[in-house]
Amino acid sequence: MISLLQQTEGFSNPNIKLEQYCIDAESAVDIVFFAGIEFNDVKNRLILDLGAGTGRLSIACAYLQANNVLSIDIDFSALKILKRNISKYGLDSIISPICSDINHLELFRNVNLEGFHITTIMNPPFGVQKKTADRSFLANAFKISHVVYSIHLANPNVHQFISTYIKKYNWAIDYVFPYHLKLSKTYKFHKQKTKSISVNVYRFKRKIES
Repeated sequence: MISLLQQTEGFSNPNIKLEQYCIDAESAVDIVFFAGIEFNDVKNRLILDLGAGTGRLSIACAYLQANNVLSIDIDFSALKILKRNISKYGLDSIISPICSDINHLELFRNVNLEGFHITTIMNPPFGVQKKTADRSFLANAFKISHVVYSIHLANPNVHQFISTYIKKYNWAIDYVFPYHLKLSKTYKFHKQKTKSISVNVYRFKRKIES
């Protein structure tokens, strides 16, 4: 699967304001396997990939036998690339690209979700360009998911913020998976060809009301 993802098309003109970069193929596979094999949160599930970009996480979920994947991104040009990538591997019937601002996403309005298990797996902006960018991703994922996997910088302040922030949505950190992303040079100001970034992959679960 890593080899297949390495052959996917990346961003043609990445948008720094959206903090767009392609997650490396090995990381995409590891993170989806973490969700799908360790916790069985992918197979036969409805997967949401918020900020899907060119689709590597979505494609990995499809290969791990997700029922359907909704790949959501605000950037139409990125979704056109994602569409080409999923067509290349014949995944059009499983992965559905959706162009939307996640703050105005009303996928399941007036829909009875009983019997569905919705897993969100996302790589949101780290908040380097806009400090609060990751908050709206978390808030919207919590509204519509049963379990959420999200990648964030491995930083004590970030962890403390997340731990506090999620409480108001009645969610909790279930597991933290320390990891190193390999970030390829994407923008002119990147000086190294590749850079390892320490992150935490969080598994969030809704608290059970007593």
